[in-house]
Amino acid sequence: MDQLHDIDGLDVISPWPLAIGWWVVIACGLFVLVCAIWLLKRRLDYQRSWKRDTFTLLDHLEEQLCPATAGETIASLSEYLRRIAVRRFPRKECAGLVGKAWLEWLTSHDPKQFDWVKKGKLLIAVPYAPPDSNLPVEQIKELIQAVRYWVC
Repeated sequence: MDQLHDIDGLDVISPWPLAIGWWVVIACGLFVLVCAIWLLKRRLDYQRSWKRDTFTLLDHLEEQLCPATAGETIASLSEYLRRIAVRRFPRKECAGLVGKAWLEWLTSHDPKQFDWVKKGKLLIAVPYAPPDSNLPVEQIKELIQAVRYWVC
């Protein structure tokens, strides 16, 4: 051991320039970081959006739907559908519509072409119906589903 000596005159190895493998690792890391930030921003935007609130309300209406609360559900659905329409389209275009004109407007602006005129009559008839009237729960569920598709 006494005969071994350090070698003098060797330069310290510099970390720069990096090898190409390190550049690839850095680029992949930046790509993953940018994607994660973009996805997080989209999620936060959705969490704060009116669409999330709408889907939450529609889920609540569907969970609470029973023959006893069908009238209240339809009234809430009708009111909220009009709020969504005013939010998505110019107020002058949809706010003053009532009755069959409202249902025709909904049909013309529905991406799934749901027939609001035939199947949505409950939206305009229930406010004038007696409180004890027997309303079809399945048809109300179909309307809630149509509103879900209309919001997307």
